[in-house]
Amino acid sequence: MEVDFIKFSNLNEFPEIVQGVSTRGFGNMKMLVSDSKVIKNRENFTKALGIDLGSVVVTENVHGNKVAVVTKADAGRGAFNHLESIQGVDALITRDSNVNLMVTVADCLPVVAYDPITRTIGIAHAGWKGILAGVGTALVNEFKAMGSRPDNLVVGIGPGICQKHFIVKNDVLSKFKDIYPKATFIRNKDGYVDLKICLAEQLMKAGVTKNNLEVAAECTVCNNYYFGSYRVEGEHTVYQAVIIGLKEK
Repeated sequence: MEVDFIKFSNLNEFPEIVQGVSTRGFGNMKMLVSDSKVIKNRENFTKALGIDLGSVVVTENVHGNKVAVVTKADAGRGAFNHLESIQGVDALITRDSNVNLMVTVADCLPVVAYDPITRTIGIAHAGWKGILAGVGTALVNEFKAMGSRPDNLVVGIGPGICQKHFIVKNDVLSKFKDIYPKATFIRNKDGYVDLKICLAEQLMKAGVTKNNLEVAAECTVCNNYYFGSYRVEGEHTVYQAVIIGLKEK
């Protein structure tokens, strides 16, 4: 049986790009150290994308805003053992081909980005803490540091938790309300935040154009039959893998 995965339509226009978001059918993509079952799941997903797992580089994911520039020398880091992932970062960027960048998510938002002019790719893991820390802005700034213009970036925000399911306490709500008032509301004393709106606003403020930004409509809670959700599954969560890579010319 063929297992499908999600692709960003705006990035589909570029045949030199490898990209995709795994679905529940591929199994759990997150490992704490090394796990043969997760490795097999990752191998099946990368095979479906037409790449080798040994070419993949993975973020540690610390819910911050640090971005690491990686090269071919980093290929395989974190792919087979999480302790070998790029430590202390939630985002990666590269100009090297056949270096496929990966994050794992389950409610948090994945971001993938491509500059077709400089042939530079980037990826980020954006949870609510990372969004408040400005991980989207940090990723765009790293593109700029590598010679990209933000208005050339083609960006996708992947499936993640929707506003009706992201209920927060007042201390968290107030932080978002100060920066992203259009993305928050209160009902029956509960606070709700639309992280996709927050992240989209952050990226556009950093210079990404609205026409170049695609935001996935899918919610990991509403569509839990298709995606993993930490809020629903807790310690039994089936995490998604999100990958972007640049093929050889």
